[in-house]
Amino acid sequence: MKMIGKRSISSAVRLLLGLGNIFIMIGAIAVGTALVVSLIFPSFGAGLMDGLRGADRSAHANFELTGRLTLFGAFLVCGFTWWIVNRLRRILLSVNQGDAFEFANVKRLQAVGFGLLGIQLTGLMLAVVAPHAIGQSASDYDFSLGSWLGILVVFILAEVFRQGSAMRDEQLTTV
Repeated sequence: MKMIGKRSISSAVRLLLGLGNIFIMIGAIAVGTALVVSLIFPSFGAGLMDGLRGADRSAHANFELTGRLTLFGAFLVCGFTWWIVNRLRRILLSVNQGDAFEFANVKRLQAVGFGLLGIQLTGLMLAVVAPHAIGQSASDYDFSLGSWLGILVVFILAEVFRQGSAMRDEQLTTV
């Protein structure tokens, strides 16, 4: 099987990312709808949080800021994930077309880095807020050095792609 081009591994990965993107959008729409409905009808949000913690419907807790922040955090994570997958699909498309070092891929890789950073920061917020929303004690944030180093690697790769793009442009202008 070929690595790039039509019917290649990168085409298959791009297709799988596209299918995953559909489910990410469904999740984002569901969480966004739940957030909007909970803003309009607080009892809906309280019932949702009661259902998450396994309480019966008769014992509605107050749906305070923590519940809304939990839903907002879940919406943000879905949005950041969609953003990352969409940028990766566009990078794979340019790779399939044989133009990996185009300048647009530099911006796409930077966008992936910022999306990963957003997911990590949202995870930090959810580690503090989400347990309170479902009536549990605050959990510790699981600091993953690998995740933070991965974000750094993505930004470094963006700079490598910037250099590759400049070299490609220079080569195209040289006669």
